[in-house]
Amino acid sequence: MRRRWALGVPVLICLLVLAVAVPANAAARLRLYRGQTSQGERIKFIVARTDAGRSVVEVDLDVTFTCEDETTQDWGIGWAFGPPRFAPPIEADGAFSYDDVSPYMAAHFTGQFGTLSGEGTASIAQPSLTADEQAQLCTTGDLTWTVEFVRRL
Repeated sequence: MRRRWALGVPVLICLLVLAVAVPANAAARLRLYRGQTSQGERIKFIVARTDAGRSVVEVDLDVTFTCEDETTQDWGIGWAFGPPRFAPPIEADGAFSYDDVSPYMAAHFTGQFGTLSGEGTASIAQPSLTADEQAQLCTTGDLTWTVEFVRRL
């Protein structure tokens, strides 16, 4: 009888400690930043803070692409990076950058985030077809953006 009790108490204590302990990857604290690009369109960032630091976990914006044939395309586009450990980090000085190049699109973001605001640059390019089905490049050109802290999520 004494043996089972001696084994059971440490097991119960371990289970209790595990149940109340804060997990190593505790939930990120999220901050929403909103603003405009130099095209006058909306841009949104969600920034996460964990014990490991800050990162951009989502970028969402509206853009106008201008194509080689001088047509334009209006897009709403975004990137979601999943858990903060997979997201572009924000350095200790507030700087971040993200580059995404695929056969379908190339996007480049750089910026600086403070506690209450952020600013930076962006450019996005994509292939498209003309009315007579010829390949062409469509691009946003070099954009600037500014954002303000809105709220915690």
